[in-house]
Amino acid sequence: MSNSVEPQAVDVNSLPAGELKSLEAGFKLLWESARRAAESLTRLREEKRGLQETVERMERELDQLRREAAQLKRQVAEQSPGDGVKLAGRDRDVLATRVKELIAKLDAYL
Repeated sequence: MSNSVEPQAVDVNSLPAGELKSLEAGFKLLWESARRAAESLTRLREEKRGLQETVERMERELDQLRREAAQLKRQVAEQSPGDGVKLAGRDRDVLATRVKELIAKLDAYL
């Protein structure tokens, strides 16, 4: 024996007016909830796509900054093979400014 309940056809015209209105209200509420959920999903998908593009752009910029920082390190190492950095005043100022800019950009992403 099976305890399952099989759906039965209901003649909507035979329902009392109160039950019919209640069913209509329930369906309208269900429809409105489904519509709002679909709108939310669409909005969230668009937001996700925008965030993914931003992350990709920031990752490219971060990679570029890392390459620039590595290049600056190599330049400093080439110019000062000894114990200390021996740069002319202007070169030192330019290098210090560029390193500060790189650090500021890296901090902005973190």
